[in-house]
Amino acid sequence: MEFKDLSIKEESKRFKEHLILENNNRIILSGIFGIGKTYFIDNFFKANSNEFIVIKLNPVNYSVSQNEDIFELIKFDIGYQLFKENPNFEKIEINKLLATEFFVRQNFEDIIESLANNLSKLDHRLNSIVRPILNLKDKIQGFKEQNEIDEEKDLIDFLKEFKLKKGTFREENSITELINILLQTLKENFSEKKTVLVIDDLDRIDPEHIFRILNIFSAHFDYYELNGENKFGFDKVILICDIDNIRGIFHNQYGTDIDFSGYIDKFYSLEIFEYNFSNILISSLEKFFRSINSNDKSIVAHIINNSSNYYTKELSFLLGYFINSNTLSMRSLVNFLKIDYRPNGYVIKTGSSHKIYTKDTPIFLVFEILIKLFGGLENFKFAVEKTIKKFPIIEMSTYNDYWNQRLGNLIMLLEYNKTNLKPQSDTQKFYDLEIGVKINYEINPTDYGIVGKAQQIGEASPDSPFLELRSILNYRIKYFQILKKALLVYERIPKQIE
Repeated sequence: MEFKDLSIKEESKRFKEHLILENNNRIILSGIFGIGKTYFIDNFFKANSNEFIVIKLNPVNYSVSQNEDIFELIKFDIGYQLFKENPNFEKIEINKLLATEFFVRQNFEDIIESLANNLSKLDHRLNSIVRPILNLKDKIQGFKEQNEIDEEKDLIDFLKEFKLKKGTFREENSITELINILLQTLKENFSEKKTVLVIDDLDRIDPEHIFRILNIFSAHFDYYELNGENKFGFDKVILICDIDNIRGIFHNQYGTDIDFSGYIDKFYSLEIFEYNFSNILISSLEKFFRSINSNDKSIVAHIINNSSNYYTKELSFLLGYFINSNTLSMRSLVNFLKIDYRPNGYVIKTGSSHKIYTKDTPIFLVFEILIKLFGGLENFKFAVEKTIKKFPIIEMSTYNDYWNQRLGNLIMLLEYNKTNLKPQSDTQKFYDLEIGVKINYEINPTDYGIVGKAQQIGEASPDSPFLELRSILNYRIKYFQILKKALLVYERIPKQIE
């Protein structure tokens, strides 16, 4: 099994329990971009095809259309997919004589008028008889319409016209009625199955289209609130999106003082289903490292593919937090495995005669991999900012063999202006009042690089004592704030190509 084919068994079980709850006929499935929502929903309904008939819409395909056309495209998509289900259309044979009689009775006046007009063209003598009759008919009809008041008829005509108008929330033209009939036919033919309408990637389209689609369904929900019917008569309607993204778009569109909860809660019956793939991704990181491809065997095969060294321990630690803060998706991990990863070979001069190589300096290699994973330095910095908001303080365990490098490498970068990254024979002292920490650390040389190691840690106060990290289990620290500052320094360090 490849890394991209991770098991969705547990999430499928959890989602099915949610889906089949009584009166749960409107569902929002939420998850960040690239977490695998489409992969999940497709495989879920494939595995449960004996219980559900699924019609799936991808509004991304509507992005080039006008706003008023969206509803027509939705109906086209639904109708097309219903045809693929091979419903049985009801056909009634009517003989020609019966059809002719029915047509004449329904259109008698139009037929007589048409005959009279055409006969008068053949024989002008008929005009003296036919034309006055037709004129009299028109005058009578006009007098009748001017003097007749039928409020009920006027209202019925207005409602019919509004229902037949394309694109309105209440629109119920022949195509809408046909969809309703086809769905009802499927329900009768497959009474043991539930019909499900899935609208995927809702938040990947133009904001106007998003709320156009939502408002179409919202108006229907409001109109049929007494019996809880879904649009077109589907048993279940599932909206797939990142609810935080929809919330942000909503407030940007309508203002931050508009209540989003009051708007969105009509689109789900019970509660929003949060698609949680984080634990599976985190538990599969070892498989991810083993799957990385590269022609540079000295780096990847002997370091990255090895699950018991600093590189993979540090990456696992960081990736776990990024996944849990919804900043790193499965799609990013899978896309990284598609490339032939080759570490950049840079040289950093630390003095007139001394230099270090980034390939042999662990923190530089870790940062480089993370930058590639996130698709660029700016994306990486954004992920760090978002992670700080979710995890402003973390507990670092001294059970980890590399706890001292985890802190020491970042502090080593922060102190670049002071040490120029040269290996030091003396212990270096660092303190930061903003972060609230002081650390004693050292810079040790490796074969062609350097590594930073923390020795002592304490609160950023001259009088506070240092803690012996090896004697405590956990230490609470603003780790990602340190990482953020170290990353900004890393960005400014001059690097030369070998």
